[in-house]
Amino acid sequence: MHSYRNNLLILLLAAFSAKGSAITVNDYTSALIKTHPYLLQLTLSEKESLIEQKAADTYTDWTISSSVDNTNTEGDDITARLYNDLNVTSYEVSANKTNKKTGADISLKHSWSRKNQDNVITGANAIGFGYSLPLLQNRGGLNDRLGVDLAAIEVLLQKVMRAEQSEDFIASMNNQLIELAFAQEKEAIYRKQLSYASEQLKLTEQKFNNGLVERSDVLREQETKLGAEQQWHQSHQELQILKQELASEIEITPSEMSLELNLYQLHPIANIEVKTILPSLRLVQQIQLQRQKLIRQNQSLNNQLLPSVNFNFNLNSQGEADSYFDGFSNHNQSWAFGVEMVHPLGQNKANLDLASSKVALSRLNARLREVEMKTSQQINSLVEKINLSAQMMQMIFEQKLISADRLAEEELKFTNARGQKSALIAAKKSLNMINLSYAQAATSYQKSVVQYRALIDQLL
Repeated sequence: MHSYRNNLLILLLAAFSAKGSAITVNDYTSALIKTHPYLLQLTLSEKESLIEQKAADTYTDWTISSSVDNTNTEGDDITARLYNDLNVTSYEVSANKTNKKTGADISLKHSWSRKNQDNVITGANAIGFGYSLPLLQNRGGLNDRLGVDLAAIEVLLQKVMRAEQSEDFIASMNNQLIELAFAQEKEAIYRKQLSYASEQLKLTEQKFNNGLVERSDVLREQETKLGAEQQWHQSHQELQILKQELASEIEITPSEMSLELNLYQLHPIANIEVKTILPSLRLVQQIQLQRQKLIRQNQSLNNQLLPSVNFNFNLNSQGEADSYFDGFSNHNQSWAFGVEMVHPLGQNKANLDLASSKVALSRLNARLREVEMKTSQQINSLVEKINLSAQMMQMIFEQKLISADRLAEEELKFTNARGQKSALIAAKKSLNMINLSYAQAATSYQKSVVQYRALIDQLL
């Protein structure tokens, strides 16, 4: 008896776990990551933020500008113009750069002009150097670096958001894979149920022909078989639709979408200190990075309320000659330095911008506390739900053991001509439907595990 029961349990468990399919959850997930357009869009969004960060940093590059001009005046001299002919050719080239560490502006300039006035040729060759250093507003390049700093934070934010959105998408697809595994189980269970109903109907018809039962008994079994057939057709249709949907996501045929997933596998859930892991969760990190952007913006808004005080230094050298190269040999130098201050009155716009940014930061702080609170509740609830689902699976499994014992007894009785075949079929049907309850409980358990892992960033 016990040996029969043990062999039966081994066969049942093997039937539940063996799928014989080439596609596992990991295979499917890898295919999604490589080919799915939604995940590709997320990757491109992250690349776009990297490009925007580089674009924001271009103000620190050297900027070069140049110009070439020629003017010509001809005609008899008049009171306002005491010459007949004038031709002036000039060019200028300049380079400018902002130092992102200090906020200083550096400029270099070189110009040359050649003037021919009534055949008298003169020329000027000038070189200039300028340096301006902010002392209050934009000190240390605080405001100049705002775009770069915000872009750098945005890159980190996009990376976290992409990972979170990817994990949410993978979690959703994993849930569909679990539904497919359940659909496979359900279709097989209803197929067996249809087989048992057909067997029972055949047995009842034989009894009716022998005058052992009423016609109403035959009609009742016909209804049962028809109901079992409808259940099987519906489960078969649901299975095919799921296969088609999931196959299209990774661009394979539905016939290839046969899943290998142990629906009844239990997963150890470690006890975690929720307050400890909260700061590392991506949901919290997203808000923290948004806070960093607002805090950095507030720094510049506060700084812009200060007077603009700049230290300026200029060095110029100029030579005159009728040829370009001779103009370098007789240069005269001049230099100047000083402090320039600009302070607008009122600054209502700047104050309003700062007040608005502070309100946004307060709202984000409240949002952070809300997310931390809800996430803590969700983690604790999911742990409890997983434990309860595991207990439910255990109780149903124990029920399966009892049903398997009953089936073994009925088979033994029938073999020894002490039992009815109808009782044997009923025992088979009972065990089969317990398998359906077991599959339903396992599906709920597996989905809760996926949701829990996604919530604590352990799914990918």
